[in-house]
Formats: sequence, C-alpha cells, structure tokens
Amino acid sequence: MGTLGKILLFVNFVAFGGLMYFATNAWAARQAASANALKHQLAIVGVPVVAPPGIDAGSDNVALGTVVSGFYPVDSVRPKLLEDLFTGTSGEEFAGTPFPRTQVEAVEAAKRKADAKLSGLPPVEQIATLGGRYTADPATKRVVFTPGWLANMAETYAERAVVRKLADPTAWERQPDKKEANAKTLLAMFERRFDALNKVDAKQADAEAAAIKGATDTVRTANDEAKRKYAAYTALIAAPDADPAATTTAATAAAAALDKLNETYAGLQAVLATVGTTASRDEGDRRKRIAHTLMNLAENAGWQKRVALTVGLRTYLAALSDQANRFQKMAGSAEQQIILDQARFADEYDLLKNLAIGQSLLLRSQVAVRGDLQVQRSKDAEAVTQRQLLLEDRRATLAASQERVAAQLAAQGETERRLFDVQKAVGDTLRKSFDLEADLAAAEVNK
Repeated sequence: MGTLGKILLFVNFVAFGGLMYFATNAWAARQAASANALKHQLAIVGVPVVAPPGIDAGSDNVALGTVVSGFYPVDSVRPKLLEDLFTGTSGEEFAGTPFPRTQVEAVEAAKRKADAKLSGLPPVEQIATLGGRYTADPATKRVVFTPGWLANMAETYAERAVVRKLADPTAWERQPDKKEANAKTLLAMFERRFDALNKVDAKQADAEAAAIKGATDTVRTANDEAKRKYAAYTALIAAPDADPAATTTAATAAAAALDKLNETYAGLQAVLATVGTTASRDEGDRRKRIAHTLMNLAENAGWQKRVALTVGLRTYLAALSDQANRFQKMAGSAEQQIILDQARFADEYDLLKNLAIGQSLLLRSQVAVRGDLQVQRSKDAEAVTQRQLLLEDRRATLAASQERVAAQLAAQGETERRLFDVQKAVGDTLRKSFDLEADLAAAEVNK
C-alpha cells in the first residue's frame, strides 16, 4: 500500500471513531431521555396493581406493561430505574423492599409490618394504634384525641365516632373486659380494610356499601330524633309554667332516644367489624382504596412520597381529594354537633345553676335548723343526765326503803310467830281448863 493509501486509511479510521463517539453519545442521551420519560410516566400512574399478564420480564427485569407518551409500550424495566425512582423515599416501618414491583406487593408488605407491630402490643396499645389515644394536655387541662389508623381511614362521621367510642378508655374503666373486646373489634375492622384491596367484585362491593350506608343512615336518623327529643325537653324546662308530669315524660323520651342512638352505633360497629369492605367496585376504586389505606398508615413525608410513587400521583391526588372532602363533611357534622352540645350545655348549665342556688338556700336553712337541733340536743342531753341522776337517787332511796320494809317484815313475822306461840299456849291452857271443868262436872254428878 502506498503512502497515500495509508493516509486515507488513517483518515477513515479517525472518521469512523468520531462517528462512533457521536453515535454513542446520542444513544446515551436518548436512553437517558427515555428513562426520564418512563420515570415521569410511573410517577403519574404508579407501578402496576398486579403483575401484567402475558409479560415475561425474566429474572433480571421488572414487568410493567405501561405505555409512555401515549403510544410507546414498555413491557419491562431494569430494577435500577425503579430504585432510582424511589430514591429519597422512606417507610421502613411499612415497606418490605427497596421498591415495590406492584401495588399489591406494597399492600402485602405494609400489612405484614402492621400485623407484626400489632401482635407485640397489649390490648390497650392495640386500641391506641388502631383507634386512637386520649391524653390530657397539661397546659389546657383538656383531653386531646390523637387519631389512630382506623380513625384516619374513616370515611364518615358516624364511622369515626364508632372508632372513637371503641378507643375511649372510660368504657373499659367501668367494664375491664371491654379492653379485649374493643381490641378484637378494631382488629376485625382493620382486616376488612385490607380485604377490599385484594378483590374486585362490583356486586359484593355494592352490597357492602349499601349495608354500611344503611347502618350510617340509621345512626343519623337516631341522632336527629335524639336532638329533637332533647330540644323538646329543654323547652319544657325553660318554660316557667311547665307541667311537671309533661317534663318528666319529655325527659324519659329524651333518655330513650339517647339509648336508641347508642344501639344504632353498636349496629354500625357490628357492620363495620363483620361485613365491612371486603371487595372493590372496579380497578379504579381498587387503586383509590390502596392509596387511601397506605397513605393513612403514617404521616411522615418520606412514606407519603413512597405511597404517591407507588399508586401514582394521579390516583394519590384523587384519593387525597376524596378524603379532604370527607373530612370537610366530618368537620361540618362535628361543628353542628358542637353547636348543639353547646346549646345543650347552656341549657343544662342554667338548669343546674338554678338547682344549685335552690339547693344552697335549702342547705342554709337546713344548717340553721341543724344548729337549733344541736342546741336542743345539748339541752335534752343535759336533762337526760339530770333525770338519770335523779333516777339513780330514787333507786337508792327505793333500795333503802325496801331494806327497811324487809327488816320490818322480818320483825313483824317474828312477832307474829311469838304471838302464835302465845295463842297456842293459851289454847292449850283453855283446852286443859275445859277438860278439868268437864272432869269436875262429872265428879259432881257422881256424888
């Protein structure tokens, strides 16, 4: 080969090397862009709910079955991409792996962690973890309620009220055996929550929703009836010329309505613990339920970010919006209840204040009467003492008189005995005299 050929060959090698360099850089940039696009897509839609059917990702890849930019299908992805996507998230308390391959896998890992945590706790702590904890605030001297998992997951005011009743420690202070019973009920309600994430059955989901709605409506109706009966009772109390019999009847009706309300709460509790939600209506409902359940297990930012990436920001935002609307309705119900409770408190306060004033006046008069009675009691005690002294003196005088009479009777008895002896002697003398007189008369006859 000549010199010119060698030069041309060298130029070709240099050109080929440059071409390969630029091609490699373009390919790397395209791969990075594709990875970023896929991460963006996964951040929006999340990982699959279950492993996509019909996709064999092999042992090294993760099956996705998603579509990027509307028309680029992605069957699988390297684990490194998901690790990078979930970098910066936390949740060791409920996460089982560095990243979840499916949403169901994330749910199962969280359930295992939650069960492990609950199984090592006594009933009281199980109740606090699931239902909530009541603590006294030393600054305000008020009892503060810190909601647990189920209280945060509650979808209606009535459901949250049931959870709070189960977590209320005053119930088992009166009945210690209620601790275990309430803990079992809350555990059953927690199980129902997770059961709904593993099954899609529209018919069963509708039946369960209807049962819960029926029990909730019953609670609402009973609550309205109790408010109406109590309003009628307070109106009678406030009336100056109220009939005592009518007031008593209204009080009995209000108490019966309150008992009925407690029974309806017990019925809703039974539905939530036995029927609950064991199925989702469709895949969209299932995704929202998964997001709703996972996001309420912990409030830290790292766990919330992990949940958002697992279910997708779109579903996470929808579940968050739904729960915000539920909380808004609960807040409205709570505010209405606070207003009614405040009105009830004001009525009861006025009633109790008037009663306290009347009782204080009665107490004052009774104290005065008691003082007079104590003075009279002292006088009576002194008179009793004098009477006792006089009685003892009379008893002593009577005893002395009895002794004198007894001595006189003894002396009289002795005198009578001697007189009897004299009389007997006189009788014997008379008898002898009569005998001698008879003998003399006989002797005179014989002469």
